[in-house]
Amino acid sequence: MVRLAINPPELKDARQIGYNHGIIAGGTFYMAGQVAMDADSEIVGDDIRTQAEKAYENVGYLLEAIDKSFDDIAKVTTHIVDAQEHYYDGYKEVYWETFDEPYPCHTVLGTDQLADEGYLVEIEIEVPLTDAEINAIEPDGTVVRKL
Repeated sequence: MVRLAINPPELKDARQIGYNHGIIAGGTFYMAGQVAMDADSEIVGDDIRTQAEKAYENVGYLLEAIDKSFDDIAKVTTHIVDAQEHYYDGYKEVYWETFDEPYPCHTVLGTDQLADEGYLVEIEIEVPLTDAEINAIEPDGTVVRKL
């Protein structure tokens, strides 16, 4: 089975702290939760809308690295601090701006806090891939590494 690790340069080097931003295994692209963090580990924004936009921007970097788009996403899992307030007041607008019909499956989970108290949202996605799509991804040893 082909296993690939995906770590775009636009994102913090996750390997320094023990994980990869994305893994392709078993015909699926799995992604670590993306937050409103830039490549310098700075939190972008202090409101849910700005943070959701940055988190989805980070998702986009991962998708670009494997030549996929938001249309290819099958599943989204979103963790939101104070979901009753932030889901409809900021996050949902960004979701509607990001996705078109047919929408992916979407699970929203409320939480008291994420890994840093400044984060308001964390987004994970899953993308199914065919063998041909996986074989077309060329590891470069940096952004895409064969495991």
